[in-house]
Amino acid sequence: MPRRAALQQLSRHLSAAVAQEDWEAMEKLSASLAKNIPLLAERGAWNALEQTELLQLRKIHAQAVKICSAEKERLGQHLGALQANKEGWVAYAALGEYDSDGNQA
Repeated sequence: MPRRAALQQLSRHLSAAVAQEDWEAMEKLSASLAKNIPLLAERGAWNALEQTELLQLRKIHAQAVKICSAEKERLGQHLGALQANKEGWVAYAALGEYDSDGNQA
């Protein structure tokens, strides 16, 4: 596949994954970029159109990194909140083992 077409395809797929917040697809595409960009670069100097496509792909990849970082932060805060409320959840779960008369269910 010509380099420009390969870059366009990678950009389309990554852009779709970013738009859908498809974490698994972004992970696979990131691995694909790490593998394929050096292989494409081995073919020689990038022409102007290829450089434009490569720049576009870099922008989309930067967006992916940004939303992944934001999601990581959000999940970290959520897990922290769960941990902070762990005692309450454990107590609530223990109470759930008894019926309304205080008998073990």
